Amino acid sequence: MAGTYQDFLSALLAFESGWDRERYDSGVIQDWQLDQWAGGPVQDRFPQYSSWSQLTDAEWEAMAYQSQNSLGFVGFQFGEALLIDLGYYDDTVFYGNGAATNTWDGTWTGKNGVNSFADFTTKAAQDVAIQEAFGYNLQVIENQLANSGQSLSDYIGQTATYTQNGQTVTVELTLTGIMAAAHLRGAWGTASLLQSGAVSTDEYGTSILQYMEQFGGFDAPTVAEAIAFYESRLTGDEGLGTPDGGTPGTPGTPGTPGNGDNGSADVDEGSADVVITWSWGQDSVVSNFDPATGTIFVDWIGAADLTITQTANGVVFAVPSNNQTTTLQGVQLSDLSPSNFTVLDSGTASKIFGLIGADSEAPDPEVPVDPDPVDPDPEIPVDPDPVDPDPVDPDPVDPTPAPPIEPGSWNGTAGVTAANASVVITWAWGTDRVVSNFNPQSDTIFIDWFGPEAIDVTEVNGNVIFTMASNNQTVTLQGVTLSDLSASNFTIQSTETGQEILSQVGTVSGPGTPDTPDNPDMPDMPDMPNMPDGAQMIMIMPNSPSRVITDFDPADGDMLHLEAGVIAERLEIQDTVNGLTVTVYTATGEVANTTVLAGVSLSDMTMNNFMVAEESALNEVASLLGQSIETPDTGGFDVIYDADGSNTPVPTGASDLGGVKWAAEFGKDDIVGFNPAADQLDFGNASVHGLILNMTPNGEPIVDNPWGPDMQILQGVQLADLTIESFGVVGNEHLRQDLGGVLSWEKGIGPRDGDTVYIRSHEYGQAEVINGFDPATQKISFLYFGTRERLSVEDTPNGMVISVLPSGQSFTFTGVQKADLIPGNLEFHFDQVMEDNLEAPFGIDQNDVSLVSREALLTPEAPAGQGTDGFQVREGVGAVSGTETPDTPDSPDTSDTSEVPAPPATTVTPSTSDTINLGSGADTVAITWDWGREVSVLNFDASEDLLDFSSLSVNDISLQEVGTDLTITVQNNGGHTYVLEDIQAEDLSLANLTAADWNTVVTDAGGVADQLRALGNTDFLL
Repeated sequence: MAGTYQDFLSALLAFESGWDRERYDSGVIQDWQLDQWAGGPVQDRFPQYSSWSQLTDAEWEAMAYQSQNSLGFVGFQFGEALLIDLGYYDDTVFYGNGAATNTWDGTWTGKNGVNSFADFTTKAAQDVAIQEAFGYNLQVIENQLANSGQSLSDYIGQTATYTQNGQTVTVELTLTGIMAAAHLRGAWGTASLLQSGAVSTDEYGTSILQYMEQFGGFDAPTVAEAIAFYESRLTGDEGLGTPDGGTPGTPGTPGTPGNGDNGSADVDEGSADVVITWSWGQDSVVSNFDPATGTIFVDWIGAADLTITQTANGVVFAVPSNNQTTTLQGVQLSDLSPSNFTVLDSGTASKIFGLIGADSEAPDPEVPVDPDPVDPDPEIPVDPDPVDPDPVDPDPVDPTPAPPIEPGSWNGTAGVTAANASVVITWAWGTDRVVSNFNPQSDTIFIDWFGPEAIDVTEVNGNVIFTMASNNQTVTLQGVTLSDLSASNFTIQSTETGQEILSQVGTVSGPGTPDTPDNPDMPDMPDMPNMPDGAQMIMIMPNSPSRVITDFDPADGDMLHLEAGVIAERLEIQDTVNGLTVTVYTATGEVANTTVLAGVSLSDMTMNNFMVAEESALNEVASLLGQSIETPDTGGFDVIYDADGSNTPVPTGASDLGGVKWAAEFGKDDIVGFNPAADQLDFGNASVHGLILNMTPNGEPIVDNPWGPDMQILQGVQLADLTIESFGVVGNEHLRQDLGGVLSWEKGIGPRDGDTVYIRSHEYGQAEVINGFDPATQKISFLYFGTRERLSVEDTPNGMVISVLPSGQSFTFTGVQKADLIPGNLEFHFDQVMEDNLEAPFGIDQNDVSLVSREALLTPEAPAGQGTDGFQVREGVGAVSGTETPDTPDSPDTSDTSEVPAPPATTVTPSTSDTINLGSGADTVAITWDWGREVSVLNFDASEDLLDFSSLSVNDISLQEVGTDLTITVQNNGGHTYVLEDIQAEDLSLANLTAADWNTVVTDAGGVADQLRALGNTDFLL
C-alpha cells in the first residue's frame, strides 16, 4: 500500500489546494502563486513572516484548507454545488447555475457545526465533508454500474489499459484512485472511464488517469463503509431548497426549478412521468407520453451536454457524452410546452424552451459541442437548406445498382448504439483512426449526430474513408469498399446524413458520384437549428488527410482554414480538371495532402472564403485572388471622408424599422443622412474576413476593409447611437459576434472588470499605455475585439505592444514581455480561438487560454433557425500544476471515447508525474507545450530512443548542458524543461531527433542540430 487513509487525505489536500510543501521547496510552486490562493501576501496573515517558507507545518496545513483558486473553489477544491448536494449550503444562483465563480453568498445550513464560509475553511469541517463526498460519489458510481449489472468490485484490483492522446496508459484500479478520480471528474466521468474507457480531463487539462494512478493504492474503508459514512450523516438539507427543509422548487422562488424559467410542472425525480438523468448507455423509448398531461424531470445536465431533436420517431433527448437517449415516441417539439417540464439547470431550460412549442418545421439534430475545455469540438456549422433529397434513378450504365432503400430506413437497420457498435464515429477533433479488421458481413457502425455537411464518405484505393473535414478527423475502414456495405451495417442518428451515406453504399465502386438508389420521393427535410447557413469550414493542416469536397459553396460563405504550419513555400493552390486543388507539401517537397473542391474554381473565391494562420500563406492567397494586402507605414490607415458622388451608396430596400436599408460596402461612397432610429445596414453575404465595423476618431461608424484603406463612413452619426436592430439580420456568425462586441463596448454593455484590460480593434487614432500591469493578478480580454485578422503582439523596448490593422489601435504594456504572460492571463470567447486562432500571436495554445461567455453582449439577429456561439466558459491554464477544480456530482463532463491508433514505438509524456523513466526498447519522448512543468527523463538510450519535437519551431527550443545532463527548454512556456539525465550533446545523433513531417526544426539554421553542434557535438553530421 502507498500509505494510510490519512496519508491519502493529506496527499489529496496538498495537490488539490496547491499548498504542497514538497513542490514548493523544489521550486515548482512559488510565492506569487501562494499569494493568489491566499488572497494576499504572507504578511496579510502572518505579519511576522516575509515568505511563506517560514510557516510552521501546522500553519501550512491551515492555509491549505483556506486556499481558493480563481473560480472560488476552496481547500480540497470544494465548490458551492457539491456542498449543496452534501447539505452544507443552499443558494439559488451558484457556480454552474448562473454564476461565473463560486461566490459563497448563499446560506449555510449548520451541518457539522458549519454556519459560515470561515467555519468551512477548517480541517475539522473539510476532512468530514471530503469523506462524505467520497461516499456520495461511490454511491452514484455503484448505481450507474448497477444499470449494467456491475459493481465496483468488478473493477477494483484489476489492471486496465486506456488510450490517452494517442498513448497507451495502464493503471491499477484501486479504491482510493477511484475516489480521487471521482473528485476530479465527477462520479459520472469516473463511471464512464470504467465502463467505456472514456478518458477525460478537467478545466486545467489534468487527466482522470493521473488521479487514478497518483492517488491509488492507499489504505481505505470498504465501498460499503464509505457509502454508509455519507448516508449516516444525511440531514434532509441535501440538494436545492431552504435550510429548514423547505421543498425545492416551490413555485415562484427565483432561480429554482419551480420557477417558470425552469418549467412549471413542479415535479421531481420521484413524481415525474419521464425522468432524464445520467444513465450511461441507456436508450429508452416512451411510447405513451401525453403532452397534454405528461411531465418531464430533467436532472442536472448542462446545456452543452444535452441535445434535443425531432426525428421521424419523435422527440429525442440525447446525452452524446454518456451514450444515452430518451425518445418521446410520436411526440413533436411543437406539442411540448414549459408546463411539461421541471429542469434543474437554467441554461438547459433555456435551450429546451427555445425549441419547443413552435409550429414551425421540426429541426434536424443539432451538432453537439464538446464542453471539455482541453479537447473542445467547435460547433460545426451546417447548411440548413439540404439538397433536394429526392433520389434519382440509378445510372443506366451501372450493371449492379443497389436495391432500393425504404424511406423509413435512412437511419440504417443495424439497430445498435454507441455502446455496442463495432465502430463508433463521433466527434473526436484531429484524430485519424484506421479500422483494419472490419467485417461487412457482421460488423456495425454507429454514426453520432453529424449533419450531412459535416461528414463525407468516399472510397480511396480500396478503403472507405469517413471524413469530418471541419473537425480535422477521419475514420478509415481498411480493405472495405462502398459496395461491401449496406444499410444493415449502420445506425445513423441524423436521417438526412443517413440519406447521404446510404445512397452511396452497396454500389459498384469507382470514380465519379456514387449512384443513388431508386425509391419513392422523400419529403423535404426540416431546417437545422443553430447552424449558420453555408458556414462550412474545411481545416487544412500539414498532417490533414487528402479529401475531395463535393459540396463546397463559396457563395454561401464556405471557408478554407489554412492552419499553422501551412506556409507559402509548401502551399500550392490551382485550378485543375477536378476543381480547385489545394496541395500542401512536406519540407522535402513530397505531397503531404491535397484538398479538392469539386466544381469550384479560383475565380469563385474571395478573401471571405479563406482564414489563413501564416502570414506568408496569407500573402500567397491574396496574390492569387488579386487582392492586395496593404500595410500603412506607421499606425493605422488614414480616415478619409468620401461623399463626392463618384460611387454612390446603394439602398437595398426598406428597412424593418420603417426607413432605408443601405448596403454595407466599403468600396462605395460614405452614407450621408443615415437615420439611426429607422435605417439599417445590409451586410448581405459578407464574412468577418472581408468586412468589419470600426469607428472614426469622431465616433462615427466605419464599414471597413480589413485588408486595406477602403472605408465607408456613416457621416454625422455616432456609433453609440446605433442599436443592434441597426444591423438587421446578419448571416455570418463571426460577423454577428464582432458587430455585437464593438457595439456593446460603445454602449457600455457587458463586463468591465477592474483587473482586466479590454483589447479593442475598432477605434482609429487610439494608442493606450498600460502601466503597472501585473501578470500575477490581472488579465487581458479580447471579448470586445472586432476583427479576426491582422493582430500583432510584439516585444519592444517600451514593453509588449498589442496592435491591430486597419485601425492601428494599440496597447503598450510597459515593463511586460510576452514571456511574462501565462495562458490564464488571456481571455477570448470560444470562436475567437477555437476557430480563428487569435491566441496564436501570443505563442500560447488555444486549449490553454481562458474562455469567457459573450452571452451578455449585444448580438445582431441571425437568419431563421440559426444561432450564435460563444457561451462556453473555461478557466485558462496557470503556471501552477496542481490547483485543480474538481467536477461536482451534478456537473459531469463530456469525454472523448474515440480510439486512436498507438504509434509504432512507445511515445512517453509526463502525464502522471514529473519524471519519465524509460524502459527497454525504442521509446519516444514527446517535447511539447506543457506550461511550467519541469520533467526529468531517466534512462534515455541514445542507441534507440527518440526526441520528438513535433510542431515546435526554432524559436521555441533552447538546449544547454548543465553538469552531466542535457536540458531542453521550451521557450516562453513558463519554464517548461526536459532534463535528460546523464546525457550530453555528443551522445546524440540525427537518428535520435524527429519532428512533424512538415517541420524542419531539427535541420533549420539555429535548430536542434545546430544547437547540439554548438555544445560540442563535432561529429554531428547532417
